[in-house]
Amino acid sequence: SSGINAEYGTHKLSRVIVMLFLLLVAALQYCLAFLAVHEHTQVGKPGNTGELLSQIQDKEIAVLMYGARKCRHSHRLEHIINELSRFYDKRSATFVSLDCSRAELADHCRSQHIRKYPTLRFVYLGVYLKTEYRGERRVEPIKEFIDELIDHDIPVLSDISKLEEIRTDQNHRCVMGFFTSTNSDEFRAFKKVSGAFHKQCYFYAFVNEVQSVALIAIRDAALGDDVFSGQLEMMSIYTWIRDNCRPLVTEMTFENAEEVVEANLPLLILYRNGTDPDTVNNFTRLVNQEIRDLLGAQILSVHVDGNMFKHALKIANKSVESMPVVQLDTFKMFKTIGYEDVLKESGMLRKFVLDTLDDSKNMEVASNKKSIFERLKPSKSRYSFSAKVHDEL
Repeated sequence: SSGINAEYGTHKLSRVIVMLFLLLVAALQYCLAFLAVHEHTQVGKPGNTGELLSQIQDKEIAVLMYGARKCRHSHRLEHIINELSRFYDKRSATFVSLDCSRAELADHCRSQHIRKYPTLRFVYLGVYLKTEYRGERRVEPIKEFIDELIDHDIPVLSDISKLEEIRTDQNHRCVMGFFTSTNSDEFRAFKKVSGAFHKQCYFYAFVNEVQSVALIAIRDAALGDDVFSGQLEMMSIYTWIRDNCRPLVTEMTFENAEEVVEANLPLLILYRNGTDPDTVNNFTRLVNQEIRDLLGAQILSVHVDGNMFKHALKIANKSVESMPVVQLDTFKMFKTIGYEDVLKESGMLRKFVLDTLDDSKNMEVASNKKSIFERLKPSKSRYSFSAKVHDEL
């Protein structure tokens, strides 16, 4: 009996030793894999603004992830960015992770209006893209976005007759540059800035024996064309293109609603019935004439397909048959007015907007009728917000 017990004990001990050995091998493999990933990662972690600038200067594309140490969403996205960086060499794209909870980076994060973590921004040839990346947080869609930016180029044309063809075929705003050579400083500045706004405008370059360099923005029918008249240097071109590629009245859908609503400015909304370019153009002219000075500072102006936002109309006691309808939604309250009412009397739209803003400002509590657009703001399921993160530090 004692011999059997001894043999059993020896067998049991052997099994334990084998299990410990296998666990040790597994742990070693995990550590090696971890080290391999981090050995090949190209993600920089600057400690201050100077280090950031040195890491992104002279790079074709820089991918910047703004996060915070205590934000779990940031940690998840950083892992994805690490994986993503392995597809690119440092000449084509550089990847940077910034911890906005560090005091040394706080001023830079504020200067880029970072209010939530993580925020993914892109720099093309030294110029920040106008908007951030808001798509799926997976390697494939982010890689697709980066590859599209890397492949971005301006069609260079030599036949001036193409100008009218572009005018006829183009449904979006476009900017045309007329240059003597693609090697000129003006062309290089134009190309750099075009990358920052390639989602908002189409860009074309005509290279021929032109009298002088010129830039023309072909806008919607409500506003007509605009010819650049400033100094042909980077920041002047950037400002002019930004203003011309940003429509006075933006089309809002569920896809871009988060970006529009995140500005937290009251929304002047034109509800249209399906595709209705005449109504949109007439409304745009009115906005340009009466309240252009309020845009971007006190309100944003958008147009939506009321068939997609039927619930918002219902809350306002309106129906699809009521369209077109104009509404100002301050997120505390909203008021509506008939589209024909603002058209028939000069100054009516401005009066409606200013009166509604005053009423909202004087309200002590929000209206019982909740704005559905409030729900379209960035969600806590995807982001941590800067005030909360800094409160926890």
